[in-house]
Order: sequence, then C-alpha cells, then structure tokens
Amino acid sequence: MTGPGRRERRCPNCGSRERDRIIGLFLRRAGLSIASKRVLHIAPEAAFYRAWRGTPGYVAADLAPTRTSERRVDITAIDFASGAFDLIICNHVLEHVADEARAISELARVLAPAGLAVISVPLSPERATTWTPPVEMPRAEVERICGPGHLRLNGMDFEDRLRAGGFVTERIRFTPAENEAHRLADEIVHLCRKAPPV
Repeated sequence: MTGPGRRERRCPNCGSRERDRIIGLFLRRAGLSIASKRVLHIAPEAAFYRAWRGTPGYVAADLAPTRTSERRVDITAIDFASGAFDLIICNHVLEHVADEARAISELARVLAPAGLAVISVPLSPERATTWTPPVEMPRAEVERICGPGHLRLNGMDFEDRLRAGGFVTERIRFTPAENEAHRLADEIVHLCRKAPPV
C-alpha cells in the first residue's frame, strides 16, 4: 500500500523515500546518465536536485517557485515543444492536479519518441478503481481520506489512465534481494514510453 495511512520507509542514513531509491536504483541499473539527456523533473526531490542542478539539459520544474525548482511549469500546459525531453520524472505529483488527464497527455506530448517517463502516485492496491470525492465534500474530509493536498484516492486503474493519455507502461521491478536491500517492496512506480502513433 502506498496511499494514505502508511508511513513510507525512509532510509535511516540519508532519509530517502522508497520512490527516491527506486528512481536512483533504476537509473543506475539501466546505465542511464542524465548528463547526456534532456530531463524534465516535476517537483524535484531534494536529493536529486542537489545532485543534478547545473547539468545541461536538466529542467527542475514546479508550478510555483520552491527551493528545488528553477522553472515555473504548469503540468497541464507545459511550455516546451513536443518531444523536447528524453527523460521525465514525475513522482507523487498527479494526485495534486485537478485535470489529471490533461497533465498526463502533456507529459506524453513533451516526451521524445524514444524517451522514458518515470511516473508514480500514491496507490491503494486493494482498490480496483480510483475514488474521486464529491465536489461538496469539505476539503478537510477529502484530505483525511486521500492525503494532504490530494484530490483523489488512486486505485489500480491509474495505469489505464496513463495509457489513455498516450503512454505504453510497465512497472519498474526489482529482484527480491534488491527489494530487501533497498526496502522497496511497497512502492509502485511506472516506467512509461510514448505510445506509437495510430
């Protein structure tokens, strides 16, 4: 379970979260260096931002200025050309976005044909479908159920929405030994590629 109610497993040494370690381990295992990539990083994790800032082609983006972003980007209207990025990282962001479908399609649009997007949201694996609260529900009650700042309680149909938005998806998976060593087992992260034109 990666949704509300579960404390994410942080590293006792560096404080990294599961999704941070999954990204780092995946990039290392795949031999992907961002030094030669055009990278769009939405709401960057602090550890990655510190390591990657100043790298040519790296865009640290968020809707509003933060300590770990350098470019204002609205994920529902990304002001870059189609196919502009070789790698996109967007972790635990879409649950805060009202127009999720538009955001997903924008991420697919700016991904290069041979590019990769690493995308995750808090998921409730026991839920087959996503629950969206009624508009009249008080904000405090929505956040109690869904999580701070979250607009929905994501179920396992999230992958279907990624596909509907223009991606081909698979889950990033590791061996049992890797899961144990890096404490990764509960977090689901999607590796997405641009769907071929129909």
